[in-house]
Amino acid sequence: MRIAGSVTLAHPALMRPRNDSDYRTLLWAFVLFPLAPGLSYWRPSLALWLLPLGLYCAYCSGVFTHNQTHCSVFAGRAPTLFYSAWLSIFYGCPIAAWIPTHVLNHHRFPNREPDVTRTDRHSGEHTLWQALRYTLMAGAWQLPLVLEYARRVRRKQNQKWRDVCVQTSALVLAQLGLCVLAIWLHGPRIGVATYAVAVLLPALLAPHFMFFTNYIQHVHCDAASPDDYCRNFVSPFANWLVFQNGYHTVHHEQPSTHWSLYPALHAARQHRIHPSLNVRSMFGFCVENYVLRGVSRRFGTAPLGGVSRVDAGTGRQLQPAVNVGPTSSVR
Repeated sequence: MRIAGSVTLAHPALMRPRNDSDYRTLLWAFVLFPLAPGLSYWRPSLALWLLPLGLYCAYCSGVFTHNQTHCSVFAGRAPTLFYSAWLSIFYGCPIAAWIPTHVLNHHRFPNREPDVTRTDRHSGEHTLWQALRYTLMAGAWQLPLVLEYARRVRRKQNQKWRDVCVQTSALVLAQLGLCVLAIWLHGPRIGVATYAVAVLLPALLAPHFMFFTNYIQHVHCDAASPDDYCRNFVSPFANWLVFQNGYHTVHHEQPSTHWSLYPALHAARQHRIHPSLNVRSMFGFCVENYVLRGVSRRFGTAPLGGVSRVDAGTGRQLQPAVNVGPTSSVR
């Protein structure tokens, strides 16, 4: 529908999510995401208490930007553009960055040599140090792909370039505006601190949460196997909290499928996945590998596959494993 011959409004049907499960997505995005910063700006003394909620929302913002890249919440162009810009503010990065780094690279070469964020790029060992090192370095590895993508779409001056411009503008203007608002409300010292804790820190950490998740979903899996190239975290409650983001194998196989269908898809093919790669929870996996591993070698992962691999950092042979720690697999 056109108004005054120039402004086009989306049909009401295009303003609704394509899948009813995304009403919860929109509740999180438009109510929960701004809630923690809003309460912190109201009472700066609450900022540290609300930080766990802010970090959870930061993680969800990564999940939402990822899901939006693969399967848009809306069918209409206008709501899609607005929603993508809104998510970019909380994710701390234009969500278009997922296209060259994730869609065109990681999904084409999952944890194999051309994948710029393959988990053994610096070392094939799996330790807390390597996990943190990977998480901090992954953004730098992806940056050349992002810059090349931006140059390519800029030359074409197409819809994708407009998406990049809108998302980047929304991110920069919103972050600057929220910083100025905090200073105006509470003065420079308290205002900057409130902005940093409630807005900036979660936005800076959100991409790194996704890098870390990618790491533990692929580290020590068998990249050459059609079934065992990634790890799944299958706790129903945890997956409810993160919008089924734990089901990684079926996502790789059907990336454009809506996230709400992942549990059923995983149940239909989980028998073909090595049992050690169907892990109960991400939290338990981290405790085993980054805490208990230091107590006993019974815990933690080893490379899964039929042949030994050489550690890229140390040159040592990494022996294949047939299982991981005694509490890793699904009960």
